[in-house]
Amino acid sequence: MPEQRLKTEIIGYDSGWGCHDYHCEDGPAAIQAERLLHKLRHLGVDAKWRGPLGIKFLGKHDPLDTKEKTLPLLTEGLKRLFNHVKHAIENKCIPVIIGGDHSSAIGTWSGAVVALGAQEKFGLIWLDAHMDAHTYETSRHGKWGGWWHGQPVTALMGHGLPELRNIGGAAQKLSPQHISMIGIHSFEPEEDAFVKKHNIKVYSLEEVTRRSFKAVYLESVQRATEGTSGFGLSIDLDCFDPHDVPGVGTPEEAGLSAAEVLPIIRSAARHPLFKALEIAEFNPHKDKDGKTCLLIEKIIENVFAKS
Repeated sequence: MPEQRLKTEIIGYDSGWGCHDYHCEDGPAAIQAERLLHKLRHLGVDAKWRGPLGIKFLGKHDPLDTKEKTLPLLTEGLKRLFNHVKHAIENKCIPVIIGGDHSSAIGTWSGAVVALGAQEKFGLIWLDAHMDAHTYETSRHGKWGGWWHGQPVTALMGHGLPELRNIGGAAQKLSPQHISMIGIHSFEPEEDAFVKKHNIKVYSLEEVTRRSFKAVYLESVQRATEGTSGFGLSIDLDCFDPHDVPGVGTPEEAGLSAAEVLPIIRSAARHPLFKALEIAEFNPHKDKDGKTCLLIEKIIENVFAKS
């Protein structure tokens, strides 16, 4: 039986309003769109390029030098992203979001959940060096200045500022039993306390190294699909070893091996419950020889590859 022909919309979320170093806003424009579309079409995927969305032009950065000042622009960008993701899924497309800082997750996964009517019945596999599990009240302890890109997980679970948790409606979007974090190795005590209190499954970088990425990923897929209406993959590029991926917004020492991850996520989009892919924190100003840009293409190619 031939595999179902997939459709995708690649959405460039050109927003750096969620972090103090805003240069991730230029990430989507650095992608070689025509080359990527050609590769996807070669795989039999109906692919469209929709972006960048113009979020970076909502204001000027110099006078907006605190996270409180950027909040209105951030929320406007998230609402636009929410609408694009929701519309794509309602039209049987698998959206691919290229960011942009990782506060994008609030718009991306709120859009997916609302499109499917899957409040607390949606699975999320979160590849990241960080937990991104601060609330506004604890964010002042954040290593990177406590900006909004450290708060998407809590917002999606119905915590934190109403401006963030109410994107797409006031209901809690995700249930912790369907969330898995992979590759975590940089976080603050307040984030760790939130994650433990709510029983979110965390696979530290040490555990992934010890057990293999394949082992923890397969467990995460099971958790994301058991009793849910769909699941998605959110990849913060700083989850990878910085030698593999130099062009990231918030780099850390060490990380997952891209060579190990790529074959394991291969054909993820062919899973009947797979609904969206998000790739965040691409800062092209820090890239070297196009390594990060090329890895983004490889991630997307592998996710949509035929099984």
